[in-house]
Amino acid sequence: MASLLTELFEGIFVTLISIFAPIFLILTLIIIYKVKRYQNSQYSQQTRHSYFKVVQDTGLFGEYLCVAEIESKFFQPLILTNLYLPHPSKKDRTTEIDVILINQSGVHVIESKNYSGWIFGRARDQYWTQTLPRRKKHRFFNPIKQNELHLKAIEQVLGVDRTHLHSWIVFSNRSTLKQIESAEVPVLNRQQWIKELITYQDFVFDLDEQVRLYEILHSFTQVDTTVTLKHIEDIKSTIKQ
Repeated sequence: MASLLTELFEGIFVTLISIFAPIFLILTLIIIYKVKRYQNSQYSQQTRHSYFKVVQDTGLFGEYLCVAEIESKFFQPLILTNLYLPHPSKKDRTTEIDVILINQSGVHVIESKNYSGWIFGRARDQYWTQTLPRRKKHRFFNPIKQNELHLKAIEQVLGVDRTHLHSWIVFSNRSTLKQIESAEVPVLNRQQWIKELITYQDFVFDLDEQVRLYEILHSFTQVDTTVTLKHIEDIKSTIKQ
């Protein structure tokens, strides 16, 4: 009887190994591929965040996914991430920009909102609303107004014509944009956004000018830790007011 039970357990064990070993191997290979892809991305090289830190942070992961989409659709794109530019109206303060793409059609300024749920908002509203299951609601600052501040900061730093700056509001593919009223600024899910982005065919900057603008803005990506900490404190103080 004991020998039969032993043989039964051995048979079950072998069966489980034969089933789950290939699955484990496939999952391991997928993780290795994703980590390598991330490490080779401009987002990793500029932010120096680890892959596991990024995937555990919803906001950072959304920014990275935007960069990954750009890198998959454009050849050697000029991308900048997490820039801290001088605030256009408040002295001694900064404004943080998620992602910038510079190409022949202009400077594309991307505000990433990696939110799920239903999204409601109008361009003129101060705050927008995210509705989650069980009617949970979360208000957040109007991303169009938020990115408008970023465009003003870039305009002051670069001195380029405003028509060459393009604002994009990019939400997660997991969100549903229910009632969005925005006539001028595109508000899109990430999948829709990248399709729209590649349709821009205007030619306003030659390669030399693109590189020049990139080099100017790049210095605002490698900021000291004190700058980022002060930026966070400034945001907290504004919220409390």
